[in-house]
Amino acid sequence: MSSEKYLRTEKVHIDEVSCKATSTIQWFAEDKNKNGNTTHPITHNNKLSLLICGQEGFAAIAKDIAEAKESIDLVCWGFDPGMELSRNEYKWIWPRSETYGDLLIAAGRRGVRVRLLIWYSWLGGKKQKHMPGHTHDKNPWCTQEGDVAAQKINAKASVQLIREHAREKRHKKEWNISGDKLAAMAREEYCCSWYKAAFKNQLQGISIRLRDGDCNKNEASLGRELNKPDFSENYLMEHHGTHHQKPILIDFAYNKGEKAVGYVMGLNSLTGYWDTEEHSVENPLREQGGAKTLKEKTQGVKDLHDFETQKPYRDYACRIEGGRALIPLHENFESAWERAGGGARTKPYVCTTPPTALLRKAASGDSTVQIVRTQPEEDDFTIKDIYFNATRVAAGGTGYLYLENQYFQYQEWAEQLLAVRKKVIAGWNRNCAKIGKGAEDIPIMHVFVVIPAPEAKEMIPRTYETLAPLGQQEGLTGQVNMIDQANQKAKLQQGASKHSFGVIDRGAPAQQALPEVVSAANKIDKPSELILKETYGLRVCVAVLNACEFNQARRQWRYREIYIHSKLLLVDDGFFTLGSANLNQRSMVVDSEINLATNDPRHATALRKRVWSQLATEKNNGGNATPQEIKETFKEWVKLMKKNKDRQKADPTDPIGKQMKGFIVPLDDGRSSTIRVA
Repeated sequence: MSSEKYLRTEKVHIDEVSCKATSTIQWFAEDKNKNGNTTHPITHNNKLSLLICGQEGFAAIAKDIAEAKESIDLVCWGFDPGMELSRNEYKWIWPRSETYGDLLIAAGRRGVRVRLLIWYSWLGGKKQKHMPGHTHDKNPWCTQEGDVAAQKINAKASVQLIREHAREKRHKKEWNISGDKLAAMAREEYCCSWYKAAFKNQLQGISIRLRDGDCNKNEASLGRELNKPDFSENYLMEHHGTHHQKPILIDFAYNKGEKAVGYVMGLNSLTGYWDTEEHSVENPLREQGGAKTLKEKTQGVKDLHDFETQKPYRDYACRIEGGRALIPLHENFESAWERAGGGARTKPYVCTTPPTALLRKAASGDSTVQIVRTQPEEDDFTIKDIYFNATRVAAGGTGYLYLENQYFQYQEWAEQLLAVRKKVIAGWNRNCAKIGKGAEDIPIMHVFVVIPAPEAKEMIPRTYETLAPLGQQEGLTGQVNMIDQANQKAKLQQGASKHSFGVIDRGAPAQQALPEVVSAANKIDKPSELILKETYGLRVCVAVLNACEFNQARRQWRYREIYIHSKLLLVDDGFFTLGSANLNQRSMVVDSEINLATNDPRHATALRKRVWSQLATEKNNGGNATPQEIKETFKEWVKLMKKNKDRQKADPTDPIGKQMKGFIVPLDDGRSSTIRVA
């Protein structure tokens, strides 16, 4: 029995003869699945497919959109009509395949109802540039206006328009533009024309709505947090909360739901988020624009060169084919669509008569799923419940917890992990002698954390405050040095303000207050590796991902950060959750998010083996995940991370010695900041 609010309290009967009891692990937000008051049903008849990176994820989406018969509902953080979902041609001449916008136009013309719901705010539009043709690149050389022109919008037509225009300009000796530049201009024209037509309801079958955050709801959500954000963070989250969900639902009610398909994912519908799981340093299928920048230069890879393409991106998607889990996806969309249209519904939409095919009995190969969300407008914070509950379950055992996330910036999560582990080890120490065990037999839990270097230096303080309780702050070398220097300066000032006999020197300069991020860092108990093991029974490693390849033209190895956009938590081959939610305060309480959670061991095991093989080679994929195999895998990960970093520093005349194995390297970030940005 447990007092956690997200669990279901139940009686467990103990056999009087064997003195044993049998119960089930509660992975889910059980209190949301109560009879008569089910807001987040735990469903059992879902067929899942796990997709890694944009190549797999977007190809599957493109196929399902092309085959849609009745409805397509898309929720996006951003949307790029000119994005090619499938890519085969190894050169950057747009369009390389059918665009997202053309796929939706074709669906609308064959009678499919397409509804597109996108987050938009004045800040998001100006800063994020997440709606090409609407938020930026919106004044191109030409726009196709009017109902007749709107019916002719497609990518190839835009290319033809720019070619004809270029011929006229060249004939008049006004232009000398060709190739990539013309393709980019055609893309701008297409996206701008697409959005203008969509907002005027000129694209057959396509409706588009924009939505912004709710300041009042965000303020209330932040007020309930254990660790309060500082002023700047609070202002940004309260007034500029985003809608970060990205689910897709296709043919929900068509033929009683027999062909219904949904997606829960972290992938944004923007062209820069497309990549292959090989994460090549250079890949012509990614977008152009990868010249060396200060941002890339400071994120852990010191030996950089100019790049032609954008950096590698890593993310996940889950395709749900039929099943009851699609019903909450439908309800999530309908409620948000109505709010975006100015609807005055006081309660969330409930699907009272779901398509009958979605209600079929669970069969072999089906998975148990709970759809969880962060939705401040509906006081829904079940993603946080799921994360904390899964961590509680993991911390009670001796297996592994694998976390791959874009933002590792939630101190409360790290503190909860430690609190549970401390109780586990205290209980062990009280009772181990009764079963003939000693201190050397302490049960160890292994935590694998894979993150990118913080996106901006102002995100370093919150990352530090999440790593430090786990004793892993040393990878933020710049922040560690800044904190040490600030403390040393304060100590010297304090000493200089007194005489050698302890009399206060009134003429000494006033002691400066420490920056708040330094004071906060000083208050954190930062356990050593030994204390982490003996007090908490924990081993923790933190990795970032680098790609490497040999450049034949330059005759040298090149290394590049793989940007982790992923939001994956995987525990003990028994549970995982993925979707749009980052491990930060924004995603847990302010931004709308949606995740899928499942306790299907087949998918969890297959995902762990596939992911760890990609990142750390097949040799280090954890095998059958026995305690001994996880222990050895952890050791090998730590060794491989160090070896890969050493390989980057090796003699450049030794080409073999500089080749990395897998992608994992230690976190090593030399930046620092006294300002927090959530």
